[in-house]
Amino acid sequence: MNKEEKDFRLILGKLYKMYGFDFSQYREGTIKRRLARRMAVTGAVHYHNYLDILEERPQEYSHLLSDLTIKLSRFFRNQYVFERLQNEIFPDLFRQKKEGGEDVLRIWCAGCAYGEETYSVAITLVEYLKRKKEKTGDYDITIFGTDIDEKTLQKARLGVYDKEAVREVKKGILDEYFHVRGDHYEVVDSIKALVSFTTHNLTSERHICPPAGVVTNYDLILCRNTLIYFSAPLQERVFSNLFRSLNRGGYLILGRSESIPKDLEDLFVLKNRKKRIYQKR
Repeated sequence: MNKEEKDFRLILGKLYKMYGFDFSQYREGTIKRRLARRMAVTGAVHYHNYLDILEERPQEYSHLLSDLTIKLSRFFRNQYVFERLQNEIFPDLFRQKKEGGEDVLRIWCAGCAYGEETYSVAITLVEYLKRKKEKTGDYDITIFGTDIDEKTLQKARLGVYDKEAVREVKKGILDEYFHVRGDHYEVVDSIKALVSFTTHNLTSERHICPPAGVVTNYDLILCRNTLIYFSAPLQERVFSNLFRSLNRGGYLILGRSESIPKDLEDLFVLKNRKKRIYQKR
C-alpha cells in the first residue's frame, strides 16, 4: 500500500473515529470521487494536504460527511411506487391490521436525505385514509426518516424546499399539503407531525433499526438508491438488518438498480420486479 492509499485510509479512519460511520466498505470509486470534490473546495492537492486541513479545521469533518453521503431526491420520485402504495400496499397492510385486531402502523424511510421521500409517503398515506373516509388519528402511526448526516436531517425537519424538489407534485397535492413561501414550498404542519427524523447508520451491527420504543418491527421499509453505493459484504449486512426489522407480511421497497441478495431471496415474495417491491414471507 503506497502513501497516498494509506492517507486515504487514514481519512476514512478519522471519520469513523469522529462519527462512528465506516466508509471503508462503501464503493471505493464513489468515495474517492466525492472526497476529491471536497478536496478541491478546500484547495487540497493530495490526501496528506487534506489531512492537515482536517487537523487545522475540525469543522471540515462535518462538511466531508455531508459530501460523502448521497442526497439526490425530490417529492414523489418514481411516481409508480407511490401509486402502488396507494392502491396495493396500504390496502394490504390495513387489511392485515384489521384481521389481527391491531391499529399500529410503522414505516421507515432509510437514507432519507432531505426528507422528500418521507413526506411523500406521509402524504400518500393521508390521501389513502381520506379515500377510506378515515383519519390518521384512528391509528397509531409512526413514520421515521433516517440518515447518517444530522445536518441533512435538520433541513428535513424544516420541511422547506425549492421548486425543483416539488416539480413532480400534482397541483391538488401541492395546494393542500404545502404553503408557498416566496420561491419555496413548506410542508404543512399536519404532515410534519406524522414524521420523525433521526440519525441512524444502516450498516450498524448494534442498532439494526431506528429507536422507536418497545416494539421495533416495521410494516413498510423504503430503502431506495442507497445500497448501490455499498460493497457486497456491506449490502448483506444491511439486508440482514432490514429483514430483521420488518414484520412478517411487511413490505420492502428498493431502488431500481437494487435487489435482494440470492441467499435471502427465499425470505421474500417478489411483488413487483420492475419496481423492486418485496414482501416478507
